[in-house]
Amino acid sequence: MQDNEEILRVEGLCTQFRTEQGLVKAVDGISFELRRGQTLGIVGESGSGKSVANLSMLRLIQTPPGRVTAGKVLFDGKDLLTLSEEEVRAYRGRNIAMIFQDPLTSLNPVLPIWLQIAEAIELHHKLKRPAAKVKAVEMLKAIGIPDPERRAYDYPHQFSGGMRQRVMIAMALSCDPDILIADEPTTALDVTIQAQILDLIRGLSRERRTAVIMITHDLGVVAGMCDEVCVLYAGRIVERAPVDELFYEPRHPYTRGLLDSIPRLDRSSAERLYSIPGSPPDLVDLPDCCPFHPRCSHAMEICRHTYPPETAEAGRGNRTVSCWLHVKERA
Repeated sequence: MQDNEEILRVEGLCTQFRTEQGLVKAVDGISFELRRGQTLGIVGESGSGKSVANLSMLRLIQTPPGRVTAGKVLFDGKDLLTLSEEEVRAYRGRNIAMIFQDPLTSLNPVLPIWLQIAEAIELHHKLKRPAAKVKAVEMLKAIGIPDPERRAYDYPHQFSGGMRQRVMIAMALSCDPDILIADEPTTALDVTIQAQILDLIRGLSRERRTAVIMITHDLGVVAGMCDEVCVLYAGRIVERAPVDELFYEPRHPYTRGLLDSIPRLDRSSAERLYSIPGSPPDLVDLPDCCPFHPRCSHAMEICRHTYPPETAEAGRGNRTVSCWLHVKERA
């Protein structure tokens, strides 16, 4: 694949969970494209569907109660949602790898670190155990683990939070994937370790031309890492834009609310920090209207009964927004 070539296309992805309370539309028709070497940010409050969308792409949603009900996930011309379990397993780790949100619970506590990295190498590269072990130690060295030959025999509980996150990155990159999905890779880490982890992902992406999907609620991470951003709310993309355009001129009221919630150095320390009023909506049997309207100061009557269409916005790149404020002809 060449630089800037489209590497992944997601079309109309829908994931639902059937619960005792009703049907939860966790992901409700999201679409986006990803190019080689690009870093795409997916942001939103907890429960907006960020992690579920990416787990759905890799067919990692537990069934039941979850089920991907519609959409396509096209990688290299093949729809991953239509492949058999054995076929899609060949893509996981080898072509699309994921750094999971909590490294402690994602690592096996009774296996040494080198073995957990070597398993994926053995599976996808068909290497024998000794060669896979050497590769695992090389990966630990590449991601900055000191004394990797010795630490490779340690267990997850012997590593700090930041080092466990580095191990997860080593596992994800051990098979040279085309796409790396990072699910909140800096959660629960102090700011110094956060910066180290982000620099590591950024450097490896540039060196290997790996496309990155960065899932986060931290807009500071987005500003420093991403080329393009998708803002999710209630399982739908409400705005998509190049990162600099999104920060300088947000279109959707929800995006503006997220940006206004960030502490700023040019504000008085005595000034109360802004917060978006209300709470995220209950996704059980959510009506087909704008789900943000109860929290929106610009809400109109049409917002209460009809979901706004996706509108292309003028800009430097692929920019869209779903808001009635930007629809010229309202129903």
